[in-house]
Amino acid sequence: METKNRQHPIDGTEGDPIDSKIAAAWTANYRIMNPNETISHFFGNQILQQILNQPDCLGIRIYYADELRLNWIQRIFVTISNFLRWIAGAYGVKHLILVGSDKDGIDQIPEQVPTIAPAGSETVMMAMSFGTEKYTMAEQASPCPGGAGCPENKMTS
Repeated sequence: METKNRQHPIDGTEGDPIDSKIAAAWTANYRIMNPNETISHFFGNQILQQILNQPDCLGIRIYYADELRLNWIQRIFVTISNFLRWIAGAYGVKHLILVGSDKDGIDQIPEQVPTIAPAGSETVMMAMSFGTEKYTMAEQASPCPGGAGCPENKMTS
């Protein structure tokens, strides 16, 4: 599943459900590449609904942010580190995976029902069923910068 870049105008249909196996692989990749970083964020439905209920609101954009303000020495080290990662080709596309959560903080992930080949088959294969999940997971529609509809404001510049 690839992230789609959508054209203007934003119409509220941006974003797509994502297969839980892909979401699990991508989040594992992130944890490997960022072992000491935050791995998820939670927003309650009241604040999400408050934002969605604003006049003309068609969705929610989620920004990456960091409260750490770097001094000039730290900026030099980060710049060198980023350059070396670029040289090594150690960059992937960051994704945010949206998953519902219940009152106990348990993620609402689609069921993965194992299907085993019938007895007598030469090989026993496991497959995951994704056709009739109770829950939906989502990935972002178009990451910024670079995706269609990326705003230019104080959070992007």
